[in-house]
Amino acid sequence: MPSQDSNASLTRKIKDLEEENRRLESQLYHYQQNEERFQRLLNSTEEGYFEVNLPGDLMFFNDAVCEIFGYSREELKGKNNREYTAPETAGRMYQIFNQVFQTGKPAEITDYEIIRKNGEHRFLELSTYLIYDENGRAAGFGGVGRDVTERKKNEISLRESDERFRRLQEATFGGICIHDQGRIIDCNKELARMTGYSQDELIGMDGRKLAAPEWRETLQKKIVSTDENQYDLVGLAQDGLRIPLEIRSKTIPYHGKTVRVAEFRDISDRKKYEEALRKSRVRYRELYKEAHQAEELYQSLLDSSPDAIVLLDAEQSVQYINSAFTQLFGWTQDSLKNKATPYIPHPQKNWFKEFIHELLEEGAPVRGLESQILTRHGRFLDVSISAARYLDYKGYPAGALIIFRDITEAKRYQWHMYQAQKMESIGTMAGGIAHDFNNLLMGIQGRLSLIMMQMNSGGKTYGHLKDIEDYSVRAAELTQQLLEFSRAENVEATPTDINELVHTQAQLFGRTRKELTIHEDFAGDLWAAEVNPRQVDQVLLNIFVNAAHAMPDGGDLYVKTLNEVLSSDRTQPYDAEPGNYVKISITDTGVGMDPVIQRRVFEPFFTTKERGRGTGLGLASAYSIIKNHGGFITIYSVKGKGSTFNIYLPASVRESEAKAAASQELVSGAGTILLVDDEEMIIEVGEEMLRTLGYDVLIARRGSEAVEILENDPKSVHMVILDLIMPEMNGSETFDRLRSVKPDVKVLLSSGYSLNGQADEVMQRGCNGFIQKPFNLVELSQKLYNIINEAN
Repeated sequence: MPSQDSNASLTRKIKDLEEENRRLESQLYHYQQNEERFQRLLNSTEEGYFEVNLPGDLMFFNDAVCEIFGYSREELKGKNNREYTAPETAGRMYQIFNQVFQTGKPAEITDYEIIRKNGEHRFLELSTYLIYDENGRAAGFGGVGRDVTERKKNEISLRESDERFRRLQEATFGGICIHDQGRIIDCNKELARMTGYSQDELIGMDGRKLAAPEWRETLQKKIVSTDENQYDLVGLAQDGLRIPLEIRSKTIPYHGKTVRVAEFRDISDRKKYEEALRKSRVRYRELYKEAHQAEELYQSLLDSSPDAIVLLDAEQSVQYINSAFTQLFGWTQDSLKNKATPYIPHPQKNWFKEFIHELLEEGAPVRGLESQILTRHGRFLDVSISAARYLDYKGYPAGALIIFRDITEAKRYQWHMYQAQKMESIGTMAGGIAHDFNNLLMGIQGRLSLIMMQMNSGGKTYGHLKDIEDYSVRAAELTQQLLEFSRAENVEATPTDINELVHTQAQLFGRTRKELTIHEDFAGDLWAAEVNPRQVDQVLLNIFVNAAHAMPDGGDLYVKTLNEVLSSDRTQPYDAEPGNYVKISITDTGVGMDPVIQRRVFEPFFTTKERGRGTGLGLASAYSIIKNHGGFITIYSVKGKGSTFNIYLPASVRESEAKAAASQELVSGAGTILLVDDEEMIIEVGEEMLRTLGYDVLIARRGSEAVEILENDPKSVHMVILDLIMPEMNGSETFDRLRSVKPDVKVLLSSGYSLNGQADEVMQRGCNGFIQKPFNLVELSQKLYNIINEAN
């Protein structure tokens, strides 16, 4: 049995153990309390705190770490860093943590990229250090981290923005610098090229150093002001060269502060023009104007550019348009941002897409490519396109910079020139056809006159012949249109009351088209115009008929006259002289015309009517007649809303004259007439017509033959009927030879052409009269009687 001493010793040990246990429990309680307080403190901070063992497994972390990684505490406990990072990131992190382990020095990590539970990539900024156990041995790593994803995105966006701004700077035609109170903080290559400094030398330089000494005070005033107006000064290059400069400045935000951006343009050439202008103001005034206009045309590619600019990204979506783009085409930045190309007409979309794709792939700039742009309001504008590829800050293709120049007016002027040349060439051909056709009609109409004189006017056969004569007259009117179109017609113009002429024709036309309502609005003080009334009647009739065809179910026809004074800007596209004009406006409420038809409406033989219902000469003839009067015609039409034809005739300083009615009586005569013509058909019918009228006839089929007849017996010839167009010796030369043989011989000039330039020259040299083929017996008899019986 144990002794009492041993029991007492055991009792004391038990008490000591109990006391030690109570002490340890107290320490454990305080430790737990401290740990809970530490945990609460860590969980209350927004920054993540973590502890990992040496292999990289998460052992301890606060709630912020769960929030950053997107996992619950249970999911994240024991997770290795390789499970929430990309392999390349995990490898980089291993090297950093291994360096901390080897050196014992903490490390800062600014771009630790993790993958959250939902797959989202986030960037962290970490501070990490080595953790030791109670024996002083390395046990793991601790650290504090924060989510800096938004900051990283902003940094990337800022770099891209800076790079894009840099590309736009390099794309401009001038030198660009950004300065803060004169201290240069950025510039483009062009400024370095202009001044001779490198870009590194320019950045940080006082910008006043780039001005000549006498201009630095002026530059200082501009630097401290907010003035955005353009101004000139003399710059100073690194080698001392003085450079005339044109400068424009603008206040912009840049990297969080307000600075000024300035554009420098070398205007040495312009200064040379100004010096030349000073020495010879009259000779070089227009040259300076053009040089200045050209200088203005090539302004900055930013908002100050007069040309439309659009910036596309690599996906061909719009990223930027300038104010000129909005002014020209109506599209705004908001309406196009991140969209494709609604401003490109649908038929050209595939072409434009391939064009931009090729530009982005190959990088070769494009200049002067012509196409069309669709405005926001549905109009088509002709444009000239220049385009270049721009790169991102890594040097990869980032998009395209495209410049559109509106050339609509230039194309319209070019079309007018082409139209005039085409009508000139076709007109020459039409005049030749009309001449030959008139000779044929002369044979028909002359023989009809002879036959009808021998018949009873009440018979049925006479009626048929009368109809044939009417048809030949209508055919002659058609050839007259061809002659007028060919400009072979020399206008016999007299000062005419245009109001009376238009009113008369409108009323006559209105009686034949009861379904139309004609509205007249005539200027009371309308100027007179020197016109051939019959020809202008034909013009009005052609346009009235065109309007009636456009209103098959009836409608309104508005006819208006007024005075207008036109400058050269208005008349130059139509090859007309500036000055006073009488304007006749004819507006219908018909079907209207699309742009394609409007461009062709004055072309000869062009018609929209079905076959057999029109020749296509009506409006072409109208165009030529008015052109031959020194005027022009314009057209405005909207599909479905009607058309307006505007006729401009040069005003006359003389008062209008009344026109006498022609007599229709057949007049007989006597005497011998020499008929000169190379056409056998004209000889045969002309001889019989003259004999029917009571004249004796001599025949000559050549000019030389006519001269020989007159030389042999000049007294026997009382008068000569002379054809103008003949082989070998033409009518003009024959006239001069005849007058040299017999100066007082009377000559009636005859031609299938109208009183054109050549015939008019003969008339000016003293020829007694002119008669146009085809003509009938009445016309011929009156011409002969008047010439033979006129006072010598």
